[in-house]
Amino acid sequence: MAKNLVSLTLWNCPSLTEVPSSLQYLDKLEEVHLFGCYNLRSFPMLDSKVLRYLLISRCLDVTTCPTISQNMVWLQLDQTSIKEVPQSVTGQLKYLYLNGCSKMTKFPENLEDIQNLFLKGTAIKEVPSSIQFLTRLERLDMSGCSKLESFPEITVPMESLQHLNLSKTGIKEIPLISFKHMISLRYLFLDGTPIKEVPSSIQFLTRLEDLDMSGCSELESFPEITVPMKSLQSLDLSKTGIKEIPSSSFKHMISLRFLYLDGTPIKELPLSIKDMVCLRHLTFHGTAIKALPELPSSLTLQFVMDFTNCFKLDQKQLIEAMHLKIQVSLLTPSFFLLSF
Repeated sequence: MAKNLVSLTLWNCPSLTEVPSSLQYLDKLEEVHLFGCYNLRSFPMLDSKVLRYLLISRCLDVTTCPTISQNMVWLQLDQTSIKEVPQSVTGQLKYLYLNGCSKMTKFPENLEDIQNLFLKGTAIKEVPSSIQFLTRLERLDMSGCSKLESFPEITVPMESLQHLNLSKTGIKEIPLISFKHMISLRYLFLDGTPIKEVPSSIQFLTRLEDLDMSGCSELESFPEITVPMKSLQSLDLSKTGIKEIPSSSFKHMISLRFLYLDGTPIKELPLSIKDMVCLRHLTFHGTAIKALPELPSSLTLQFVMDFTNCFKLDQKQLIEAMHLKIQVSLLTPSFFLLSF
């Protein structure tokens, strides 16, 4: 009888086992939020024209996706026991959250207008090639999908995709052609995957700002970059098997600020690192590096280097570096830190 109800929120109600079907008669209801209702088992059909936000989160006994309206914008079903999203979930849906749905094995379909798709920790084994036709997709998170072992070929430009998270998946390679068409990608996370090679086409991600490949223990080489990657600011290759980085690659990472090489078998860096004038943070923790790299010419801004547990590093260079630290601290207003 609450005819004017616009928003309904039920948080941490362990005694709630079902939502009454009379909810469908509330023709002004725009939002429903159910969180932590651990014994909730059923949810009514909501053929509402005004319902736009539905959140059913941490309701572990919910096994089916409720029938929803065509005007739904936000659907969140994370940490439930649903197995698939029905084809009726179409229309104007822009945000779909299915994180932690460990029984879901099929990639959701019919999502033409989707902008944010979160599938973290699901049992999905395959990403269909049709994903490239989601022209409005901005963010795809499939981190922790351990059964996912491949990524499809992307053959048409995905002009909206900015954030791709495939960390801790079973992916071993990404097709060369795929990177060529992710033209707007800004954040790429592949950390903790068994990937063995970075395609050279990664250099065509001209808007890429953050590349994280930490923990990719089977990755032993980094591609030669031959065109400027003007947007790349952070590169994390820590705990990979990379032994060297091509000199030309550093020359073209002209905006790189953060470089992490902790725990790699790398022994030296190419001279071209001195041309990376934007570099502000450089870490070699636990590497076999033998000599300090020649630093960028400008030290007028904050600069941090970490060489802790680098036991093969020349002790004479350490002493010289400490003198440099003192000189820079005295002569410039900058903050210069060396950690050994």
